[in-house]
Amino acid sequence: MKKVAVIFLKETLIQMIISTVLLALIAFVVLKISPSVATIKIMVLIIYGIASFCGGVIVGKVMESRKFVWGALAGLIYFAIIFLTALISKGSVSSGSVGLFSGCIVSVVAGTIGGMLS
Repeated sequence: MKKVAVIFLKETLIQMIISTVLLALIAFVVLKISPSVATIKIMVLIIYGIASFCGGVIVGKVMESRKFVWGALAGLIYFAIIFLTALISKGSVSSGSVGLFSGCIVSVVAGTIGGMLS
């Protein structure tokens, strides 16, 4: 159990680093070309997918069985951390942010695929 917790802590840290780098890249793109809000939301969902996929691959390589389940859990934990961070910082989750349902689905599915392909 302790081993699994350490694996998920390391994997989540890597996911957050990937997200930070990609968000900085998106911020630069937004600054230069001013895309629409819908385009920005899609880019954020893509970041969720990339980070969750990478997390699923990392966890899947370490775990020996049911890699897709571990990958899905990695995506779910990643999204839960993002959701809780937004909730704490704003006090609520606004309707203007990336959709709660779509963000969760993208994270879990990408984590699952990452786990399966590891």
